[in-house]
Amino acid sequence: MTPDLETRWQTLDHEWQSASRALEHALNTHHDLSLSEYRVLAALEAKHDHHHRMQVLADLAGLSQSATTRLVARLEAQDCGLLARYMCPTDRRGVYTEITPAGLTKLARARQTVQETLHDLWDTENQDLKK
Repeated sequence: MTPDLETRWQTLDHEWQSASRALEHALNTHHDLSLSEYRVLAALEAKHDHHHRMQVLADLAGLSQSATTRLVARLEAQDCGLLARYMCPTDRRGVYTEITPAGLTKLARARQTVQETLHDLWDTENQDLKK
């Protein structure tokens, strides 16, 4: 029998929360990054020119514009230097955020941790299903 939609949604939500908690812990422990910071770095890296307007970045990261601004400011800070902001050359109201070489390096290291964490999480779940 097919579970009803609410049961399917609850199962998906539980899996999402479990994976998010595991990723948050692993990224924070090994790379001093939050999951939201990782999402921002990954969204910028994925674009061929490595930059996005702030409002687009907020949508991609699932954050409010003010939360994105604070996050970008942290990652742009002198001691971090993972991102840089600059004004749009054709629209002075627009602000772009760009990932720096240091950000790309940190993302590559963090991505390995993300892959390992997800592998461990889902491999463990698959083993539980086999029992």
